[in-house]
Amino acid sequence: MGRIFYIWYAIFLIAVWSLFTIARVNPDGFLVMSFQGDALHMAQAVLRMAKGEVPHRDFLTPLGILAFMPISTLVKTGFGLGKAFAYAPSFLTLLSLPAIYWVGLSRFKPAAALVFASVYLAMFFAYIHGGLLPSVSASMYYNNWGWAVAMPVVAIAVLPGRASQTALIFDALVLGIGVGFLTLTKATYAVYLLPAIILSLALNKEWTKLALSVIICIAFMAAFTFPLGGLSYWAAYVNDLRSVASNSLRPYPGLSLSKMLLSARHLPGLIALLAAVVFLRQARQKKQGLVVLVLGAGWWFVTYQNWENDPQWMVMAGLILFVLSEPVVLYNSFGWPLKKAVQVMGIVLMAMGLPLSLTQLQSLLVHKGLNGEAFPVSLPINIQADLRFRAPKQGIVRINTPYDALGQPASATMLGDEELPLCHKANGLIADLKETGKRLDNIAGSSGKSAIYTDWVSGLWMFSHLAPLPGGAPWYYGGTPGFANADYLVVPLCPMDEHVRAEMLKQIALDPALDFTEVARNDLFILLEKAPSGGSVFKKP
Repeated sequence: MGRIFYIWYAIFLIAVWSLFTIARVNPDGFLVMSFQGDALHMAQAVLRMAKGEVPHRDFLTPLGILAFMPISTLVKTGFGLGKAFAYAPSFLTLLSLPAIYWVGLSRFKPAAALVFASVYLAMFFAYIHGGLLPSVSASMYYNNWGWAVAMPVVAIAVLPGRASQTALIFDALVLGIGVGFLTLTKATYAVYLLPAIILSLALNKEWTKLALSVIICIAFMAAFTFPLGGLSYWAAYVNDLRSVASNSLRPYPGLSLSKMLLSARHLPGLIALLAAVVFLRQARQKKQGLVVLVLGAGWWFVTYQNWENDPQWMVMAGLILFVLSEPVVLYNSFGWPLKKAVQVMGIVLMAMGLPLSLTQLQSLLVHKGLNGEAFPVSLPINIQADLRFRAPKQGIVRINTPYDALGQPASATMLGDEELPLCHKANGLIADLKETGKRLDNIAGSSGKSAIYTDWVSGLWMFSHLAPLPGGAPWYYGGTPGFANADYLVVPLCPMDEHVRAEMLKQIALDPALDFTEVARNDLFILLEKAPSGGSVFKKP
C-alpha cells in the first residue's frame, strides 16, 4: 500500500465522519417516523441513567451500560434527549477513528479499506436498524453499534496483519477494547463471535496477542463497571440476561433459526459462505476455512437474536473472503481457479448486503429532509422536547380482532373475574400515554408514586408526576420485575399487544405477594391500587 494512501485514507475518514455528523442532525430535533415504543424504551433508560440510576441494579435490561451511557452522558451535560441521541454516534465514532484507520491500513488494500470504513461509519450513524424501507427510528440502534464494532474486531482476529511489536500492541488494543465494548453494549455479539476470534488467534499461535487483548478487555470493562459496584454489577447483569433468556413471552425476536437460515434473504448468503469454506479447504487454506465457518455460525446466531433478522454481516464477510483469497493459487478438480471462486462468493455476499447498507445511508437523508412541523408530538418534560413524533393523521386506530399485534391468536384476557375486550393499537402510543398520564395526575395522592403499565413499553412517569418503577423494566420481557414496588397497576383497555397484557396480568395473579384492587376506570384504562392482603381482584393460587 503506497504511502500516499496513508494520508488520503485519513482525509477520507475525517471527511466521511464530518459528512455523516452533519447528516445526522436535524435542526428540529430527532424526528421519529416509526417504532415509537423503541424510542420510549431508549428514553426511559437514558433518563433514568441521567438521574443517577444504574442498569441492572435499578432497572432490568438485557443491554449493557454502554448501550445508553454515551447518550445519557450528553443529556447530563445539557443536551436535549433528541440531540443527545443524534450526536452520540458522532462522539463514539470519532473516538474509534484511529482503530478504523489502523485496521484499514493493516488488513485491507485501498479499495477494500474504503468500503470497510464506509460501511462501518454508515452502520454507526444510521437512523434505522435495517430492512429495505428507509425510515427514521431509535429502534435497535445498539444493534447497529454492535455490528459496526464487530467489524474491526473480526478483521484484526481473522485477517493476516503486520509482524512488529507496535502492530501487536495496536491489534491488542482494537481487540480488547472492541470485545469489551460489545460485552457492555449487547453481550450476544461478544458471546457468539468470541469462539471464532479465539480459534483464529490460537490456530495462528498468536498467544501474546490473545493474552494482551484479554488484559486490555478486562481493564476496559473494569474502568466502566468498578465505579458501579464491580462484581455486584456483573452479578446483576448476568441475572438480567438469564431472566430475559428464560422469557417464554417471546423466546426469539424474529424467525426461528431454521426458518431464518432457509429464508430468501439468508439462504443465498448461507450457501455462498459455505461454498467459500469448501473452496478455501480445497485451496489448502484449511485453518482459514475453519475460522470462516465458525465465524459464520457466530454471525448467524447474532442475527437470530436480533429483531427482523437483518444479515448485517454480509458485506464484511465479502471483504474477508477477498483478503483470504489473495495467497490462493491452486485449481480444484473441476479446473476452477480457487482464488476467483472465493472472490466470486465474496462478491455475492457483498451484493446481498448492499441493500441494507443503502437503506441505512438513506435513513440519514430522510431524517435530514424531514420538516419538524409534521412532528408536533413531544414528551412533556423540557429535556425531552427535541424528541418528537408524528401525530396520527386519521386519529388513533384501535383494532378489535382475535389476533394481537404480532399476529398471534389472542386469547381472553382476565382481570380477576372480568374478561377484558379484545383490542390493540395500530398507532397512537404516545398520544395514549400522554392522555393516560394526564388523567393519572388528577388522581389524588398519585404524585411521586410508581405504576405498572401492562404493555410492552411503559414510561408513564415521563408523561405524569409518577416516579419510575424501582427494579422495573423499560421494556417488558416477562416475569414480575419490580412489581412488588408498584403503588398502582394501570391496565390499558387497548394496549399495543393483548398477549403481553394478558401475560402480565397472569404473572401478577400467580404471585401471592401482589394484591391490587380497582379504584378507577375510564375509556382508556382501569386503575388498580396496591391492596392489603386478601383485598385483591386477582384470584390467588
